[in-house]
Amino acid sequence: MISLTALNPRPIQTRATSVKLNYFLLKLFVGMLNKQQSEDDVRRLFEAFGNIEECTILRGPDGNSKGCAFVKYSSHAEAQAAINALHGSQTMPGASSSLVVKFADTDKERTMRRMQQMAGQMGMFNPMAIQFGAYGAYAQAVSIWAATRFFRGKCKNPNVGR
Repeated sequence: MISLTALNPRPIQTRATSVKLNYFLLKLFVGMLNKQQSEDDVRRLFEAFGNIEECTILRGPDGNSKGCAFVKYSSHAEAQAAINALHGSQTMPGASSSLVVKFADTDKERTMRRMQQMAGQMGMFNPMAIQFGAYGAYAQAVSIWAATRFFRGKCKNPNVGR
């Protein structure tokens, strides 16, 4: 197997992509929280693993907690330690299952998840995506894009515009 660094020993990386990547390596998504927990409660749960820079509970338009939060650490090691110790370790009072602690999704991952959800709602799941791995996921995304253009009336043939 050929290493990517063997092909390109000095990969091109801009400061913007470096900052963006580091941000997602520090930020955690925390799910299955008790909806009565405050930011201070979440901080107390996570502060044992390192310096917390940000802690935000997600709230609906009515101001009530959605039962999830984002916690941002100062270092990747701190974030990883929190994941290792807390993910699945306990069920919070009032929560339906055990605590979920994982790295927050990148913008690209979030977009792909939304596209998959939309495709599922439209009954457009492509079983070939599973069979062919990453290429299948790409092919599925392209077919979803084409279908949405077609259904919105932007083109008569979904293959136009590729």
